[in-house]
Amino acid sequence: MKVLFFQNPPKNWEELLNKAKEEENFKGEIDFYFNNEMDKVINDVEVIIGGVSDGDIIKKAKNLKLIQSPYAGVDPIPFDVIREKGILVSNAHENALSVAEHGFALMLALSKSLIIHDRELRKSVWHGWLANEPNFEIYGKTLGIIGLGSIGREMAKRAKAFGMKVVGTKKDSNKDIDKLKDYVDEIYPMEKIDEVIKKSLFIFLSVPLTKETENLISEKELSLMKDKYLINISRGRVVNEEALYNALKNGILKGAAIDVWYVYPKSGEKSYPSKYPFHELDNIIMTPHSGGFTVESLQRNWLFTFKNIIKFAKGEKIENIVNPEKQY
Repeated sequence: MKVLFFQNPPKNWEELLNKAKEEENFKGEIDFYFNNEMDKVINDVEVIIGGVSDGDIIKKAKNLKLIQSPYAGVDPIPFDVIREKGILVSNAHENALSVAEHGFALMLALSKSLIIHDRELRKSVWHGWLANEPNFEIYGKTLGIIGLGSIGREMAKRAKAFGMKVVGTKKDSNKDIDKLKDYVDEIYPMEKIDEVIKKSLFIFLSVPLTKETENLISEKELSLMKDKYLINISRGRVVNEEALYNALKNGILKGAAIDVWYVYPKSGEKSYPSKYPFHELDNIIMTPHSGGFTVESLQRNWLFTFKNIIKFAKGEKIENIVNPEKQY
């Protein structure tokens, strides 16, 4: 079986591959090829590793049966072509711990004004007790999680450990209820997002980007967030770009922490992450889509990727198959 790395693997990929073979008790052979070898093997590859966004590449791959993303996001993949050719798509969800930690750090940074205080003290300006400007504790406050999947669940665990009340939405509010009952006080269907926003001081977004979730948070929802805080670690377009900028600029939102954006640079280039000047606002914390990018999550994601490909080579059922209609 031939496998193409559309995305480059980590340096220790062979070590991870051997570990996957050992754990799956696999004695067979799989041939791996790198992106620069694509032209010579594209007709024969059965598996591509990475989020292929070019439909023409997929069409050229006559024998392609599986696209395995080593990350959670699959929104760049052209699912119209995938459906037409009957190709399986799977993703890796092994970054939930990393993303939840990042989201929790952003929430703490908002509550303690850490970024502003650091920025200002470098200019010799003092805040805090000297300026009679207290921060606040998150203990006893309410966190609203929009999307109680693997990341939302890990966020809820951490919030509960800090004494917060947790409410949230789930597409199927009755599914996996046992996994959530110890960490989430109230669970609502996705149609009740407004209820969660009204009850919460912090609103945490952890949903995939689909046709249903694009602009899920727009002017209407943001108008309910007066003096509240928004944290987005899902995808940029889950929140309407213009409405978010206006809500921050006009002081509707008390603050926001955003890890996912609207404009991404090509490798090696510099660019702002939006056509709107978010970087000029003081009430936002900006991070460069780094929440899930940790040493540990990379290793877990790629180990899962290799194990799933081995399952596929053995003719076994693979994990995390993406629904091509729902795109998650």
